[in-house]
Amino acid sequence: MRKLVFLLSTVLLFSLTAQSQTTSDTKYDNQEDDSYGDAPWKLSVGVNAVGSLGTRQPFAQLGDFQFKQPLALAIEHKWSKDFALEQDITLNGYESENRIDNAVLTEDYFYFSTNTYIKYYFDNLMFDAKWLDLYAGAGFGIFVVDELNSSGNLALGGTVWFSEKIGARVQGVGKFAVNADDRQFDNNHFQYMLQLVFKL
Repeated sequence: MRKLVFLLSTVLLFSLTAQSQTTSDTKYDNQEDDSYGDAPWKLSVGVNAVGSLGTRQPFAQLGDFQFKQPLALAIEHKWSKDFALEQDITLNGYESENRIDNAVLTEDYFYFSTNTYIKYYFDNLMFDAKWLDLYAGAGFGIFVVDELNSSGNLALGGTVWFSEKIGARVQGVGKFAVNADDRQFDNNHFQYMLQLVFKL
């Protein structure tokens, strides 16, 4: 956990340094440096699936995910060509008689989380495709199933742009709970999102 906190702190430090170096001469925020003359604000709306294994294996038993009232909302501000800040809210749920962390539920549970990410866009390092954005992110969040818990998060995703203002993105997030060993349900898990993205 200490290594994860150090990694997240390092990413935050570099991103804040990059922000301080962004001057008013940089026309990126509203001009031509990114895909389709990118706007600095984006709204994402879609669905999510929450893993129920309490594991650090992102591809273990991929069918073992929950999908009940799976709303996913996010607002993003991209302050430079490479860096953005995002805040999200996700809702989901677990139905009785489903298995979570190898235990069978006797009642329904509601899932809520909100997370803050610093995102680094790296697609321009590999190719010049204006219709595609690729990014990695790190941050912190809170989530509730049975009890409130916090997590350090790592994200990886991409957006395909259909037009100047509308795209679709896929994102995977690993959430590493602070008190994972002390919680039956509110512990490590993976979450995947599929969303429409609108430039504001």
